[in-house]
Amino acid sequence: MKSKIQIGIAILVIVGVSYWAYTSLQTYAYTGSGIMFPVGGGHVVIRNTGDDAIPIEMRAESRTTIFRVASAELGLAESARRVGSGRDAYYAVKFDLPPGQARIDVTRGNGIQLITRSDTPVEATITPLAANTIRWILGLTAVAIVGSLYYISKALDHSWLSALRGKSVKGGLPATASR
Repeated sequence: MKSKIQIGIAILVIVGVSYWAYTSLQTYAYTGSGIMFPVGGGHVVIRNTGDDAIPIEMRAESRTTIFRVASAELGLAESARRVGSGRDAYYAVKFDLPPGQARIDVTRGNGIQLITRSDTPVEATITPLAANTIRWILGLTAVAIVGSLYYISKALDHSWLSALRGKSVKGGLPATASR
């Protein structure tokens, strides 16, 4: 009975870690005009569906967060600048998004919002985590799943290995048909 409970806990760990990884690595899509949405610390692929450039502002959620954005398509590599003073101060990067599609990366910082102030609709797909964070989550998930599977196998005395080798669970050779 004790081993069944331990195996059940190991299975719950596998399910829990898998769910955590799935929800953490999920991408989000936004469509509309004059919208604001979170980019986090990852990247956004945004498409301007209009014929003219539209103003974009990327702003930190916190008043004290300094961040940096880059985009090869736009020739953009800028650090955020302080806007305002006192309690109303925040850090932001402002630029124009030409017609078409561009990828914008948050290369340093976290908790970034993207704001469009135009009647032209945009389509955006966001990956809110940086590449190194994604690798860390996938690595931790793999270690937890492999460790849990090994624990389950050990609790079952690795009996599945002997089945793979063509031996019976008790260690003897399987009966063969004679000719």
